Amino acid sequence: MYPGLKTIKQKAGAPFFLSVSSSVLKSSELKMLKEINPAGIIYFKRNIENCESLQDLIKSINSVESIKYHAVDEEGGRVRRLPAGEWSLPSMLEIAENGNRFATEKIDILGMKLQSIGINMNMAPNVDLRSGENTSIVGDRSFGEDPQQVIQFAEIYIEMMKKNGIYPVLKHFPGHGTTTVDSHKSLPVINKPLDALFEEDLLPYKALANKAGFVMVAHLLHPEVSDLPATLSRKWNEILRKNTGFKGISMTDDMEMHALDSYSYLEKMELFYESGIDMLLVCSGNEEAISGFFEASVRMVEKGVSGKFKH
Repeated sequence: MYPGLKTIKQKAGAPFFLSVSSSVLKSSELKMLKEINPAGIIYFKRNIENCESLQDLIKSINSVESIKYHAVDEEGGRVRRLPAGEWSLPSMLEIAENGNRFATEKIDILGMKLQSIGINMNMAPNVDLRSGENTSIVGDRSFGEDPQQVIQFAEIYIEMMKKNGIYPVLKHFPGHGTTTVDSHKSLPVINKPLDALFEEDLLPYKALANKAGFVMVAHLLHPEVSDLPATLSRKWNEILRKNTGFKGISMTDDMEMHALDSYSYLEKMELFYESGIDMLLVCSGNEEAISGFFEASVRMVEKGVSGKFKH
């Protein structure tokens, strides 16, 4: 029996993490969210006047029953969305320089703050390895150059997030460490030999595979593996699953980044479903863009190409 439109739309919306345009939910956005039924919402600075207003926004969005995850990028250092306070973390490099006790205490405070607001997912920790070059796009967003040091502090980050009921997300698979291009602007290419990438950059994913339930896949190209970015590549998803032992939920980085400008909505959704990645992020809060992605997803579901993710 051919599935009804409601069922098709539910399947088409299930993999999405979306965002909204401001700190107050518009009636058109609420209607859109109830039609799409996404799994999660991610909040940015445009959504946060202060912590109390964010709490109110989350409460208004909670009327959409499908939404299970309220996420934020609150890494620390130059990637912070919340207003400054005692919960604000320094960069990951500075966290590592200050040692385990400092890391544990500071990250615990952040976890408590996120939980009190109603956030239950933090798009961190980063487990990218620093390349040691000043041109690296990662810079101080990494715990360091040594995989074991990265694992050590990422493990603390994961533990303190989970202690406070926050889902941590490992990123950016397979590793931004050696890239010099910002994927917000264009598609970065990993020039590191594949063997070295497996022996170094993938080690944190192997070590933490059973400790973090979520991994973010980045818009990164490695010609030895695929002619597609990792976010659209079945080969990379297989590497994530088979080579690191990860059994949790995978998600793409923001599908609206300029790294993917050469693909249409329909091409992105078709490749997303073919990749086997579980979830995707659409982060601009632009209703027209969100509709474009959702309509493309509906077409894929109608063709019988929907993914495995369910609420």
